[in-house]
Amino acid sequence: MIVYTFHPLSPHTKSLKGAVQMSEKTLLMVTVSGPDRPGITATLTRVLAEHRAEIVDIEQASLQNLLGLYFLIDLDRLEGSQDSVIKDLLFEASQMNLTLQFKLFAPEEVRPVNQRNLFVLTHFGGTGAMAALSKILTEEKVNIETISTADHHGARSMEMVLNANGTPSLGRLRKRIMHESRKLGVDLALQKMEAYRKNKRLIFFDMDSTLIDMEIIDEMARRAGVFREVSRITEKAMRGDFDFEESLRQRVALLKGLRVEALAALRDEMRLSAGVEELVRTLKWLGYKLGIVTGGFDYFANHLKDMLGLDFVHANCLEIKDGALSGKVSGEIVDAFRKAHIVNQASCDLGILLDQIVVVGDGANDELMLGQAGLSIAYNAKKALDRVASATLGKTRLSHIFHLLGITEEDISEALSCKT
Repeated sequence: MIVYTFHPLSPHTKSLKGAVQMSEKTLLMVTVSGPDRPGITATLTRVLAEHRAEIVDIEQASLQNLLGLYFLIDLDRLEGSQDSVIKDLLFEASQMNLTLQFKLFAPEEVRPVNQRNLFVLTHFGGTGAMAALSKILTEEKVNIETISTADHHGARSMEMVLNANGTPSLGRLRKRIMHESRKLGVDLALQKMEAYRKNKRLIFFDMDSTLIDMEIIDEMARRAGVFREVSRITEKAMRGDFDFEESLRQRVALLKGLRVEALAALRDEMRLSAGVEELVRTLKWLGYKLGIVTGGFDYFANHLKDMLGLDFVHANCLEIKDGALSGKVSGEIVDAFRKAHIVNQASCDLGILLDQIVVVGDGANDELMLGQAGLSIAYNAKKALDRVASATLGKTRLSHIFHLLGITEEDISEALSCKT
């Protein structure tokens, strides 16, 4: 690789002609830096168009009114001499107080654009998080292609576009990044570029400890006077002594006789997680389809659907006889497999790609469901979800979903100002 740097009106401009003609390299990288202003890209690309110079690759970034513009041109396809396009670029750059740097490449030295394995890493930490994550990326041989920041909704995010072509293990990379986010207490998302670029259209929320800040079955058990017994079964299920369906049936059986009046009182006392109303209202205004997919109970999920104006609910059905729980669950149990099936079926029925689906959950019962989605968010979740989730958010930070979906403060303000 040969490098030449020329500042505006440099006396060394003439020396470039011989250097280019002597080289066997046929691709020229032009790096433009200096004060940003409207019209720079238009002016320089006009020069390239006049010389029939084909742009092979291009990227531009601007930080605090300082520009970085990079374009790679094919010298073999120029009309006219090679030095004439360079001189014209230098002349226009001098008029705009810009500095140009040139690098000559052979075709075999250039990485094909479509062979980059790109990811988008978004995190909500400061300099310390940036340093820790960058260290992991270096150790895993991941190249940072671009970095940008965004400030909105009371939080600042940093977004990095990563080229993971050189990493020996994407699984290990994800595991280390997720582990570091828990260690630092920093919210984070790692998404494939292809999925990141697709507009999301459908969002599934778990209910307990996600949309609402409580576990309904625990509160039901307290009212029925069987909290210890229910908790003991829950602990056994978490240890893997039996599956979700069996544990659910055993716990519901202990609730037999609990009156509808007690259920209604609990329903009216349900606490929404912080930020849920604002999040749901904004997403609905922007046209998202929203719903609940939960291993909890329809009596409470349907109430949330009506209260928040959601589009659908999938939940377990409590059997009620003579104004009290019978101790049974009717219909098909919504377990981990059923949740994953619901996500896939919705994708087919609504004609929405899985990459355009978002799933938000917190427990092991959500693992298969999260694994289906283009953006899978572990919210205040168990560590086990790190292996399937593409994002992890701490409790009370649901508003960070706005960042991950590219929703601006202006979008939120407009949504909340509209009458429902």
